[in-house]
Amino acid sequence: MFRKDAYNSENQGLGRNCRGDFRRKFEKLQHHLFNDSTPFGSKGDQKTYIPVNIAENDEFYQIQVFAAGRKKDQFQVNITEQVLTITCKEAEIESGLKYVYQEQHVGAFKRAFRLQDDLLIENVHASYEEGILTVILKKDPDKMPVGQEVLVS
Repeated sequence: MFRKDAYNSENQGLGRNCRGDFRRKFEKLQHHLFNDSTPFGSKGDQKTYIPVNIAENDEFYQIQVFAAGRKKDQFQVNITEQVLTITCKEAEIESGLKYVYQEQHVGAFKRAFRLQDDLLIENVHASYEEGILTVILKKDPDKMPVGQEVLVS
């Protein structure tokens, strides 16, 4: 078993600078990992990584935003001037809990995507299920490029 008193008495013969420098660096690392609410980015960092997948087929585009632990009423989806904007309010932390270590971002976030002209932006569908916000953007068949056969010479 580790005992703090035994560690200090055994290592008193080491140089004061070496021991002090190590201790300061170790305490700084501990504080960064266990006391900061966002260990991998500053608290004011708006560029928090929220994973997104974008897929398409012949009929629509599908955008999936991976945001576990949220509620659907925290999301807002807007389209203005051919830009799809997804914003999410800060997640609520269960009262009485203090995180010892936290990798999942629970703060507010915003993602924006420039849209192509071949979409029916009047008919957008968004749903939130099992931690994934899914936005469906249907393609406009009238604006889709017509296939063209190219003769090989």
